[in-house]
Amino acid sequence: MFKAILVIPTMHQGGAERVMSELANAWSTQQHEIHLVLLAKSENFYYINDNVIIHNLGFSHSGLFSKVFNELKVFFKLRKILKEQKPDFVLSFMSKYNILTILAASYLNVKVFVSDRSNPKKKLPFLISFLRKITYRFAHGIIAQTSLAKLVLEKNTGNRNVIVIPNPLKAISIYENIEKEKIILNVGRLVDEKGQKYLLEAFKKIKDTEWKIAILGDGPLYDQLKKQAERLGLNGQVIMPGAVNEIDNWLAKASVFAFPSISEGFPNALVEAMAAGLPCVSFDCDAGPRDIIIDGQNGYLVPVRDVELLANRLETLINNAEIRTQLSKEAANIVNGFAVEKISDDYLTFCTGTIK
Repeated sequence: MFKAILVIPTMHQGGAERVMSELANAWSTQQHEIHLVLLAKSENFYYINDNVIIHNLGFSHSGLFSKVFNELKVFFKLRKILKEQKPDFVLSFMSKYNILTILAASYLNVKVFVSDRSNPKKKLPFLISFLRKITYRFAHGIIAQTSLAKLVLEKNTGNRNVIVIPNPLKAISIYENIEKEKIILNVGRLVDEKGQKYLLEAFKKIKDTEWKIAILGDGPLYDQLKKQAERLGLNGQVIMPGAVNEIDNWLAKASVFAFPSISEGFPNALVEAMAAGLPCVSFDCDAGPRDIIIDGQNGYLVPVRDVELLANRLETLINNAEIRTQLSKEAANIVNGFAVEKISDDYLTFCTGTIK
């Protein structure tokens, strides 16, 4: 049995938070002693096992001076926890907080493992980028989400103990009683990076007017995308219900999944759609989709912003039920490599296997 401390800003809804909660729950269920350190004030969106010991450090933003003072308080609180608990290892998520954790653990003989959770090519603020380059070399290991992230981290940090471990797949409910409809589904926050505007442009080029697009999610571009659909004459063919809780129902009734993101850290929505057996068409953005989709075998990859080819691939799936069925079967096999049990074991092997 081992003792681990997991560090993350909050347990708000998000991909990093979901992964951290699943790791904490999986390891605590195996009778390991798990401490979850939440740096900021927050309510837990995700379920946390009662066996997990939670430390709320209470950071809050309230003015520049107060912010700096609170950051120092959190730093010393975290250092005190590390000093008192003497964990076998510490795991931290997100660049800024990884830097804080590495510094807080300095000279305590504590093994720290870190993981960045955004697009590896995303430009970081100068200070964060500078401090990451200095501090990450002292991390005992780095977990990358994709093969590109591994290459970028090795180059930018000088740390060679970097491993690729994808996000675990959340449990998908399969509703066999729900009939498939002529729906192309997209799930994601309505922001520029998710590229929904390219999907609407591509859909305008498709001749079959019996099909519809369902875009699930909310965000600052909601009204803009609504107006774009109207401008393209797609009013009756575009469904935008906002953020929904029952995404699995939509995965069950949709026939195709479109993923036009131009920037990703790790594409959770794409993995979930494939696990639900949906034939998928995705932009081949910098990180993520190419680690998951083998073009033409279990989905289609399209160059980023290539609206013509995106429309062509969607039309191929619309017009050919046999291809939809073939890609669907291959896509569903993704479940084997992304199970929570496997991913949590991969993290555990890496974090404990490198301890001397």
